[in-house]
Amino acid sequence: MKTVLHLIPYDTIAGVETAARSVPAQWPGVRFLRGYLVRKTPVQVVPDDWHGPQLSENSLRAQWQLLRFAWAAHPDLIIGSLWRVLPVLIVLQVLRPKMQSVLFLHLARDVHLLDWALNRIAMWRATEIWTDSRATLEARVPARWHAKGRVLSFMTAPPGMAPRPDTPPAPEFIFWGRLQPQKDIPRALDLFAALHRARPDARLTLYGPDRGEGSRIRARIAELGLEKAVTLGGPLDHDTLFAKARMASFYLQTSREEGMAMSVIEAMALGLVPVVTPVGEIARYCRSGENAVLVHQTETAAAEVLALLDAPRRYAAMSRAARASWEGQPLYAQDFRTACDRLLGRQG
Repeated sequence: MKTVLHLIPYDTIAGVETAARSVPAQWPGVRFLRGYLVRKTPVQVVPDDWHGPQLSENSLRAQWQLLRFAWAAHPDLIIGSLWRVLPVLIVLQVLRPKMQSVLFLHLARDVHLLDWALNRIAMWRATEIWTDSRATLEARVPARWHAKGRVLSFMTAPPGMAPRPDTPPAPEFIFWGRLQPQKDIPRALDLFAALHRARPDARLTLYGPDRGEGSRIRARIAELGLEKAVTLGGPLDHDTLFAKARMASFYLQTSREEGMAMSVIEAMALGLVPVVTPVGEIARYCRSGENAVLVHQTETAAAEVLALLDAPRRYAAMSRAARASWEGQPLYAQDFRTACDRLLGRQG
């Protein structure tokens, strides 16, 4: 039995973590473990996983405990996602040079110098470099290491999964993801405020764990006078989240940067029309007026959404096109397993 260990900073509800939870704990000949640096908001506890202490993500003790878990697991293949777990990945790459290792990149830019440095060291020693999108691969992996690169699908559920009802669009907007600066939620609130001025019945619900932006978001909601129109729903498990999402018509996300943006894919697969900034891989799969509304200027994007609300047939066509964008795409869990099996020598 081979062992695959995936190192992740948090056991929370977001793209990386949700994708990792979609992979079964075991498949023929392979045991799969997840090791989280710190415990945050676990939604699924698998007995063999390591969920980390309830400490700061900057804690050296948390790094030490994750290293001890990873060492004892003695993985045949170890995968590191996001810079906070890379010290553990790099130590194991050095101490166990025959072990297969993967650096997994999920954003189309380095967030700071430490991120850049740790990723370059891990890239140098890694057997392969996986990315969530072609945009991330091209932006972050130097040409000399492109041969190590592999893009994995970030579809966690097929487009055929119970889509939103085929009903006329309503001014119901939803977002899910970490509440952090990268998502630039204040900009989304400004866009929603422009919509709300024209449609006082408009509603926006934001779901996800607070990663330092909660107070800023609440302050902006109050400044815009949207307390009765905007709700912060906290983190939800995906089954509950998707049930609520099907009642919305639009997915609103104005990120400053992204990799693949898994939540946008999930929303499109449900048939929601995304209202999004064309950053990272989003710029490749979201097409203005065909399956999405692209946000360049706030007032222009708001006008496009208002026009869709008055054009049910056009909205329906865009909703179908959003779902169709992902038909036939492999699921993350299968792509991940195939990539692992290949590295473990379990297939050609």
